[in-house]
Amino acid sequence: MLIDLDPTFALAFNSVVVLVLIGVAVGALLSMRSRTTVLNRADRYSVKSRLPYGTDQTRESVARGLRARANAVTGALLAAGLVALPLLFTPLGTNMLFVFFVIVTALVAGGTIATVAVNLRERLFHPAPDAPRVARARRMMTADYLGPARRALPWVLLAAASVATFLLAGSQFDERVSTEPMTTTAAFIFACVAAVAFAVLPRLDRLILDRAQPASDTLELAWDDAFRAYALSSLRLSAAIAAWFALAFSLGALCAAYAPPSVFFAMQLPTWGIVALQFVYPNTGRPLPESLYPDWLRRPVTVGAPA
Repeated sequence: MLIDLDPTFALAFNSVVVLVLIGVAVGALLSMRSRTTVLNRADRYSVKSRLPYGTDQTRESVARGLRARANAVTGALLAAGLVALPLLFTPLGTNMLFVFFVIVTALVAGGTIATVAVNLRERLFHPAPDAPRVARARRMMTADYLGPARRALPWVLLAAASVATFLLAGSQFDERVSTEPMTTTAAFIFACVAAVAFAVLPRLDRLILDRAQPASDTLELAWDDAFRAYALSSLRLSAAIAAWFALAFSLGALCAAYAPPSVFFAMQLPTWGIVALQFVYPNTGRPLPESLYPDWLRRPVTVGAPA
């Protein structure tokens, strides 16, 4: 993966990316001030999650919860842009890997912190002290919220990244092999980021799963579970991105050293991976596992069919 571009072009490109990132983050934060925008987002989330509101109060609570989470993630996006801005005036600003070194690393760290913080601080529902309460009969686990494929994917990527990084590290001791320095550095940096992310992942999962779920009925409990699933999915997205980048840059460095014709393809891997992972771990809502729905939602009655 040979990265030999004009430093002036690289600086201009990185500057545009940072300014666009800051602009998008500011625009998103401003859009979340609109009640109509937030309610429309909640309605789309309700449809994709296959969860009705039941009451107007629940709709308002869901909209408020989505706004808090959107503001937290967008705040992390803005923070990443602001962190990157002064770094443009350092030698790193003329490197074509600036976006990955600085912005992606800041987004993985900031997004993880924001996701955990908002889910520990925010409560979706606030039942009155004398209101009835419902709760799960057992301690919940990550497997109750995410399917096996979505749970396993980050760890599969980590295993593949470990093998690729190990091979790349071994190639450094072969005097006959010359790897591209910046790509190799990126691979090792993201390997370290991934190692940290996966080391804290079980602990962060437990913090979210052990948080109280105040709910007055099974529908409120299901909504709270939907937000739990969203948080757990977001953590896996951050971990998967770190592992994928370690894998992609390791493969890129190895391709540049052993199979130069494949360098162009290898250069596309980081971008393709991050796009694909957004579909695996969406933040726009998805159905819950069937066991988490209230009984009356597990087998909804078709209109016109006998009950």
